[in-house]
Amino acid sequence: MSFTTASKIAWRELRAAPAKFLFVVLAVAVGVAALSGVKGFGYAFRGMLLRNAKQLIAADLQAQTWGNISPEQISRMQQLGSQYGEMTRVTETISMAGSGKLRVPQMVSVKAIDPIVYPYYGTLKINPDKPLCDLLRNDSSVVVTPELELRMKVSPGDTIRLGGKEFLVAGTILSEPDRLASGFGPGMRVLMSRAGLDRTGLIQFGSRAAQRFLFKLRPGINLDALKSAIKHSFHRVFISDYREGSPVVGRAVDSTTTFLSLVSLIALIVGSLGVAMAMYSHLQQRMDTIAVMKAIGARANQVMQIYLLQTLWLGIAGGVIGVGVGAAVQRSFPWLIHRIFALLPIVPWDWSFTLQGMSLGILATLLFTLPPLLSIRNVRPSLVFRRNMSDASAESRKHWQDKLPGWIGAALIFGGFYCIAVWLSRSWLMGSYFIGGLAASLIALGIVAAMLLFFMRFLVRTWNRRLPPSFRHGFANIYRPGNQARSVLVALGVGVMFTLTTYLLQRTVLRQVVSEGPGREGNLFLLDVRDASSISRLIESQPGVTSKVQLVGYTVSRMLSKNGVPVSQLRLSRERRNDLQAVRITTAKSLPDGINLANGAWWPPNCAQPQLAVSDEAQRDYHLHLGDRVEFQVAGRAFTAPLVATFHREQRAPVRYDLVVPQKALEGLPITYYGAVHVKPADIPRVEEAVFENFPTVTVMNLADVLNRIQEAVDQVALVVRFLAGFAILAGVIILSSSVAGTRYRRIREVAILKTLGATKSRISGIFSIEFSILGAIAGLVGAILANVFTRIVADRFIDTNVDFDWPSLVVAMVGTALLANLAGWLASAHILDQRPLEVLRAE
Repeated sequence: MSFTTASKIAWRELRAAPAKFLFVVLAVAVGVAALSGVKGFGYAFRGMLLRNAKQLIAADLQAQTWGNISPEQISRMQQLGSQYGEMTRVTETISMAGSGKLRVPQMVSVKAIDPIVYPYYGTLKINPDKPLCDLLRNDSSVVVTPELELRMKVSPGDTIRLGGKEFLVAGTILSEPDRLASGFGPGMRVLMSRAGLDRTGLIQFGSRAAQRFLFKLRPGINLDALKSAIKHSFHRVFISDYREGSPVVGRAVDSTTTFLSLVSLIALIVGSLGVAMAMYSHLQQRMDTIAVMKAIGARANQVMQIYLLQTLWLGIAGGVIGVGVGAAVQRSFPWLIHRIFALLPIVPWDWSFTLQGMSLGILATLLFTLPPLLSIRNVRPSLVFRRNMSDASAESRKHWQDKLPGWIGAALIFGGFYCIAVWLSRSWLMGSYFIGGLAASLIALGIVAAMLLFFMRFLVRTWNRRLPPSFRHGFANIYRPGNQARSVLVALGVGVMFTLTTYLLQRTVLRQVVSEGPGREGNLFLLDVRDASSISRLIESQPGVTSKVQLVGYTVSRMLSKNGVPVSQLRLSRERRNDLQAVRITTAKSLPDGINLANGAWWPPNCAQPQLAVSDEAQRDYHLHLGDRVEFQVAGRAFTAPLVATFHREQRAPVRYDLVVPQKALEGLPITYYGAVHVKPADIPRVEEAVFENFPTVTVMNLADVLNRIQEAVDQVALVVRFLAGFAILAGVIILSSSVAGTRYRRIREVAILKTLGATKSRISGIFSIEFSILGAIAGLVGAILANVFTRIVADRFIDTNVDFDWPSLVVAMVGTALLANLAGWLASAHILDQRPLEVLRAE
């Protein structure tokens, strides 16, 4: 048989029943759309980062560090700037800002720059359209974001207060080229000159701030040499250049794309399962044609060629539609996470992934249609013509060789999708976890489906006459020949499982954030506190304060030696030695909450002698033992403390303790405090105003606002995952519709017989509705159970929290999936009820 002849036969069969194959095309298109949209977006985003690399960091090279930097380090960076081209420094921190039109202060992000040279690349768009150096011509003017103007009720020409000083709002920021490179999240922002930042007094020893050194290089400069020089100047620094784009953002996008691609792969697998079901149903209906072709001399491989061509054409058609829909999916991502992507340039559609997306769709289609295609080898013309298909099946079971092609097909499916998962995740381990988890879910769903079929058959046989006729026929329809209830349950169950898992994990993360905070809604966090006793007296005298102010002090120090041996000579890795150049020491009067003493003895409450207690992690990392004498330097003052205790830090400790010394031992040194206080929600604005008026450099964070921001971030990520998981549910719905359409002939004949026997249209509708409802409810039930199990596993291993079984989710999933299954089933079989019995019976 020539290729032309096989093509003609394949095309005639496709043309004869286009509606039947519509579901095949849609099933492939759903999976390809999800996968090509996600992967295409990742590629396009990566390309955008590289094309706009200099604009996104506003320089040729950026060096970023956090914490305190010394004058010597600043001088060294200025020297490197002169040596290699130009350099400017950008400092970012957070603080409280107030305005005359709004009594309650607001937390803002402050960014200090040199307006004469910033930015080196890209455009800072400001209204009015004037040079930045003119708008920030002195140390008392700022430009702000529209969100700040809206929430603080100010406009250009008004004033705001930062650090207790008045600043004139000179303009509105429309866009920042290096917004993604900033160390602080989106929100209300203030841009000022470096002289203005010095005027506020916000940056002191121990203040939290991100320091970014931007370099504009002369042509021909050796970037690697400059990077090496910068690394020798800072013990901990993050460097990126125009060749990499924004590595942090790039890695985040890569990780997110990998995760979302694997979620999308589920939709492709479910869709491919639908293709296999449709092709199996199609081959069962074409048994006569296959038998005739074999009887007149066609070989099995020639017949397989015909249906292989059909599969390829259907896969290509689904791939083309899927790529088109995938373009819309990619366009939807910036809208789904608009708070982040509104800051970016337009991300165009990347056609480089079109061919890959179509190839994956066609490959998945071929893999899943291998078992039904290979089953053509077992078709015996004589048995087909005798219509003794049950005997044919029994005969087939007698020869294990006849089952070998099916086993080979299953092995190829597993191996093929394992390789796809590894390719998408770029990790053999992650690919193994993904395929293993998915296989476990499919096996569990398959077992439940087999149990359901057995139970339905047992129920009908045992309670035959006791069941109402509609229920009896509806139950029996589930295990009728060719119903494919197993595949429908698996497809819908997988979709429900992933969608509900996303929701449960989202709720678990938010609950964990709330439970690990120092209090419930209305609590205030205090940052950058210098005078602990004064601010405690002020806050505790305010109305609505229901607890004592809990403050923890810390200072940044440098470890000089251990037992007289300099740090440079200790047997530690280079990374650990670098860590000891700027290590945080926490102060405590007594044993803090959340830590358990492991060895040694804790100091008395009024101890003023330097002593040291370390966590078991610090003890292991820095090779410390009880009795060691460790020398530190803080703000030019050195002191030696013996190691008297080691402790274990609980997972939910309110403060991360590693190195602890008595509070009185550091008196006279620059100590920074942070902590929290419980305040009635209605009195929070009054407390914030009092703190801002008396301590303008102290940052006050309302827990409610913090949780709202976390809620927004988690909601947007969950929205994307649910959006993609919805493709898996859609694929399940298509499979259900395909299953109903595949049994259309049997259903038409059944309806005709029932009508002839006197069944009404409403009675027949009830039978079908019971069938669809049972399939949907069981799929929802099993999917919800698996979702709760997976949520429990993820929460225990990665979030370290306990999750209770969510019983209401089972009811919601069962009812929702049952309604969805009814909708899909009736869309595929609505016209069956309108067939006249006489027309059907005459056709027999």
